[in-house]
This record gives sequence, structure tokens and C-alpha cells, in this order.
Amino acid sequence: MKRIGVVLMNMGGPNREEAVQPFLYNLFMDDDIIKIPLKGGIKRRLVKLISSKRARVVAEKYKMINACPKGCLGPKSCSNRQQKVVSDCCSSTNPITEWQRRELEKALNRESQGISYTVVTAMRYWHPFTDEAIDQLEAADCEQLVLLPLYPQFSYSTTASSLNEWVRRLRARGLEDRWKTLLIPSYHTHPAYIAAINQRIDEALQKFPPEVLDQLHLLFSAHGTPVSFREAGDPYSFQIKESMEAVMQARGKDHPYWLSYQSRVGPVKWLKPNTEDFLHVLRGYGVRHLLVIPIAFVSDHIETSHEIGIEFREIAEEIGMQHFELTEGLNDMPLFIDTLRQLVHQRLGEAKQVPGFRA
Repeated sequence: MKRIGVVLMNMGGPNREEAVQPFLYNLFMDDDIIKIPLKGGIKRRLVKLISSKRARVVAEKYKMINACPKGCLGPKSCSNRQQKVVSDCCSSTNPITEWQRRELEKALNRESQGISYTVVTAMRYWHPFTDEAIDQLEAADCEQLVLLPLYPQFSYSTTASSLNEWVRRLRARGLEDRWKTLLIPSYHTHPAYIAAINQRIDEALQKFPPEVLDQLHLLFSAHGTPVSFREAGDPYSFQIKESMEAVMQARGKDHPYWLSYQSRVGPVKWLKPNTEDFLHVLRGYGVRHLLVIPIAFVSDHIETSHEIGIEFREIAEEIGMQHFELTEGLNDMPLFIDTLRQLVHQRLGEAKQVPGFRA
């Protein structure tokens, strides 16, 4: 029987308060996402200082949206599960990605003929790290891999970062030629992905009084990136727009819609308009009923549940919006799991090995 491994790539998130600072440290040390013009010990000391200062504030946000209040729902490798600890500061990325992993593995093996699938998770900034995923693939004796980033739109700061780390870890272990590897670089207009987003929109529309639906506006909010990324050729912002247009085309453009970018950090120029600022612009246009769709995210986590669901909601209420709602993440909804299943099967059907990645 042929053994194929599927690697779900994501950013990850802390599973307890003590993990917030090292999680942020790993994030800020990544040159693919935050370019700090320093190297060596000087950079490490600066990043440790920054991550230590931000950790307390970030931890409080995670506590407000704690994903595992009754016990660990994440992978078996999670330290909370192993130590039987109930965390009050766990990112929802941890259990949701594990649910996605389990459901995709079941879906792939349900109708497989002569193929055994092993699905693993490789997080970028917290456990389970890339090395842990590699260990699992070796233990399963996989012959071929499919890399499936949980980023529908390709960006230097997400997909490329995860791929660069994948190559670095393989090289460090002398495993560059261990597996034939196929990559799914993006799927931002895949029909099943677009259908999944629209299902979440339809579900969220039920939260609005029927009499305001003809006044409702849709705001697609994507995680921002520095403008310099786009100037360097990053296709992310263009793919975000293509995703939005595909969603609205499928809906027959049934509501006015807008695009903005959130989560900016640092002094550099970021993609505009910024979501927080744009809420004021929309209110100035007379918008009172708004549904926010986190277009670049496939699971609920701090940028959706807290930044949009709490911070932006408070702003919307303060400036006089009457109805403000947020679509649920795609998470482990059956249609999204089937999207991932289709992507794997389609990529295997193409059967073209990807060239080497830069490290």
C-alpha cells in the first residue's frame, strides 16, 4: 500500500500564558514576516525585549477568547494534554487545526484505494513545530508528501515563510531528498473554498433582522502586510481581491462590499485601507449594518475572535453602527474539509514535483 503524507502548515499559537512570550519571539525573529535590520546576538536581545514587553497584553487577549476552558482540545502532543492542565490562555488555532487535521485524514482515507494517508501539522511559531511533523512522517514511513498551507492566498509572510522553514529543517537533518514533494501554493479562487465562505456568509446573515438586509454592507477584512511586500512582487493583495470578487460573483453581488486590511504593526507602511480606520469611513457613508468576513483566515483565532469580534465591535458601537456581525471561521465545517480533500486529490492527479524552495 502506498503511503502519502499531507502536511498542514499554519502559524500556530500559544497554548498557555508562559508560551506567549516565546511564541512572539519566534514570530518576530522570522525575517520573512518582520524584517529587522539586525543580526546575531543584537537582534536576539532586541526581539526578546520586544516580545517580553508585548507578552502580557497579548496574553490578556488570549485569556478573553481562551479556546480550552474545560481542558485541552488540541493534539496529543500538546503539553496541556500530556500534563492534564486546564489552560486559561490557549489560542483557538490549536484545537481547530487539530480538528481540521483529523477530519481531513478521515476524509482522505474513507475512499482511498491502495493509499494510506497520514495528515500532520507543521506550525511555524509554536508546537507542533516542523521538526515534530517530520518525525511523524518518518514514523509513518511515507513515500510522498503534499504540502498544504492553511493560507488560501499566497504571501511571502505566510506560505513562503512556512516553506522556507520546511526546507531549512530538512537540510539540517540531511533529508532534502527523502520525499517526493508536491506543493499546493494557493487556492484562493477554488470553487469549493468560495462556496465555503458563502455558506458562512449565509449563516451570518441570519443574525440580522430581515428588515435591515437591504441596507447591509459586507466588509472583507484581510490580514495586512507591508506595502514593500507587494512592491517586491508578493501576489497576496491581488489574490485577496480575486477571492473577494469570486465570492461576490457567486452571490450575484447581492450587497455592497468593501475590502480592508487589519493587524498592522510597526512604523512601516502597510496595505490600506486599515480596517479600524475604515469603520469610521463606512459610518461616514451612512452604513449602520455591517457584516465582516475575515477573508484571509480559515480558522477563528486572535485576529478574528478578539481584534474583530471584540475590538472592532466596540468601535462600531461607539460610532453608531446598529448591527455589527462577524462570520464564523471555516474551521472544521464539512464543506471546507472537503475543499482540502479536493485540493490534495487534484494535486496528486497533476503529479508534478515542485522545484526546490529557497531557504
